[in-house]
Amino acid sequence: MYLLFLLSEAIKRETYQTVVFFSTTMTWITAVLVTLWIIWFLFQRFRRNQVKRRIPKQSKDSNLKKIVRLKNELSAVWLRKGSSQKIHGIGIGKLPNGEFCLQVFINDSNSQMFDNPASNSIPDNYKNIPLVLVAMPQASFLSAETVSTGFTAEEYRKLIREKQDVIMGGISGANTNLNGECGTIGYFCRKKSLLPRKEIYLLSNSHVFADLRKVVVDEHDLIMQPSPGESSNSRPIGELTNFAHPKLENDTNEANFVDAAIAKLWKQEVHKPLLPMIGTVKGFVQKADVEVGESSRKFGRTTGFTQGEVFSIYLDIWVKYDRTGQTSFFKNQFLIEPDRNNAEKFVEKGDSGSLVVDGENNASGLIFAGANGKVEIKQTPDENEAKILKTVNNYGVANPISEVMKKLNIELL
Repeated sequence: MYLLFLLSEAIKRETYQTVVFFSTTMTWITAVLVTLWIIWFLFQRFRRNQVKRRIPKQSKDSNLKKIVRLKNELSAVWLRKGSSQKIHGIGIGKLPNGEFCLQVFINDSNSQMFDNPASNSIPDNYKNIPLVLVAMPQASFLSAETVSTGFTAEEYRKLIREKQDVIMGGISGANTNLNGECGTIGYFCRKKSLLPRKEIYLLSNSHVFADLRKVVVDEHDLIMQPSPGESSNSRPIGELTNFAHPKLENDTNEANFVDAAIAKLWKQEVHKPLLPMIGTVKGFVQKADVEVGESSRKFGRTTGFTQGEVFSIYLDIWVKYDRTGQTSFFKNQFLIEPDRNNAEKFVEKGDSGSLVVDGENNASGLIFAGANGKVEIKQTPDENEAKILKTVNNYGVANPISEVMKKLNIELL
């Protein structure tokens, strides 16, 4: 009997060890397979992003990093609150000979340049980089109801401002709480995820898809198409999901980088991923690959299809929010001036949220601000100060789309 007992215990121990060994082996196999799958997925996503990313058009100027650093130095001093009521932006552009320069954007030339100490001039260079003045009106967010004359009323009713049976980019849409205001549904996107996701999201600005008086999303944040400020009846087509809340009344040490939001499109809504008069987006442009002088196009709720050129990159700029009267500081944006052979204006009120694409339909930016009107120019004869290079009117300011995608963790359809 005792021998049988010992034999039984030995069998039990052997069985337990076998089970433990098998369990441990399976755990390690599972862990290795999961790890390999994650590596494969991340590699595929990286590869997909690389395929979608536009190849740089030319080799990068090794001097550009230095110029960006110098621009940051100037912005920290000249754009901080209390420094100047005249200077409202600093960016990087090019001179007619193709040389990079630092651009100082002013809203007029009839007042002193700095508030303290009092001065009415800036040097013609900063650490051997040419410094030029550019006169232009101050930028503001572009969600509002306006009347535009670029297209016929019938074209607007058909393409932009009325209820659309098929949702597409460039049409009117905004948060239901923005009574009397209008904005643009920019385009479509998906959230990046380890698992495949089928949900479709709408992309636009935070000040179009969200009520910036609130800091969190709630069940009342529905997206209306057309915008609640349109004369035609609107209906909800989706719900706000996530937004980058831009800080208002901030300063240069707490800059905003994107004004962007996404909203989940309800499944029953038919959509088509294209922009009127432009087509489907093919890829995207990294912030560092946006070039001065490159072609830019957009389709928006107010001005429809317009064309322009990138005038300034790595732009630091103060923007006014007309809804509250507050201002907001944004860093590393880019500015587009209109192609006057095709349109007098690149953007108007109501175009906020429009997607900007290059000549090959690669998304480069998301319009969130701009200005119309003209500024008075009075060039002083002092040879020791920077000269006004030109005036820029009716321009648009865009978030680099790669920064929008990174902030909201999305990819465009």
